[in-house]
Order: sequence, then C-alpha cells, then structure tokens
Amino acid sequence: MTTHDLRSLISEKIDLRWSDWSSQHPHLALAIDRTRLVESAVDLLRQDPEFIQAMREADLDEAKLALAASILDRADQLIRNSLPL
Repeated sequence: MTTHDLRSLISEKIDLRWSDWSSQHPHLALAIDRTRLVESAVDLLRQDPEFIQAMREADLDEAKLALAASILDRADQLIRNSLPL
C-alpha cells in the first residue's frame, strides 16, 4: 500500500467520525489540524509492528494470487494447444 493510499484511507476514516467527535469536543476540534492528524496516524501505522506484518502478509497473498493466475493462464494455453478448435 502506498503512502498516498494509506493517507487517503485514514483521511476517509477520520472524516466518518469527525462530525460526531467534533460536536462532542468543539474546542479541541478547532485546535486540531486534521492534516497533521492524518500524517501522525500514517507515521504511527508505518511504525506499528502489527501493521507491518499485516502488509507483509498481504504482499505474500498478492504474490500467491499472481502465481496462481499465471499457472491457470499457462494451463489454459496448454489445453488450447492440446485441444485446438
């Protein structure tokens, strides 16, 4: 996941809760720079061992899916060559 994608995802999640939270904490909401809040959350996630591990596993899963798709494509080619129309 790129930093831009992560930043967008975090921003969307903050936006979902911001209205309710800011109505409960109006003075604090005025004092918080939302851009910095997003950047801080991105930085914290990038340093979080569980997040890092989850992203590694996602990369491995993606690589496995790509390999499986490649194998299926190759099998399809072999079948088409073996059974031409």
